[in-house]
Amino acid sequence: MLFNEKYGITHINYNTGWILVECDEDGFDDSENNGLDGIIRGFSRLIGGRSESLGMMQYRIDKSPYDFVIHHDTTQGIVIIVEDMRKLDEIVKYVKNSIYEINYNMLYEEKDMFF
Repeated sequence: MLFNEKYGITHINYNTGWILVECDEDGFDDSENNGLDGIIRGFSRLIGGRSESLGMMQYRIDKSPYDFVIHHDTTQGIVIIVEDMRKLDEIVKYVKNSIYEINYNMLYEEKDMFF
């Protein structure tokens, strides 16, 4: 992961369609789901859509140009699951560019500080 990035792709599994995303926790919030909530919020803002819970720690963003699910896996962490394997390369490129934008926007996002 590069300096000042909150999220980064660590692995792409071309057999399962899983894109593993690492989250650099900032130490202010020790919530297990802080990274998941942040990336869902980031994609929602970027796409201009709303998140929809599918249950079992899986979320989809409406208005997304691609079908993928954002999931929190207990062993892998944040996973983006691609629905249509025929578009995997295209979706990987989209996710990579989206994460770049999310990281950039989160650098300037006002943080709620609890003291």
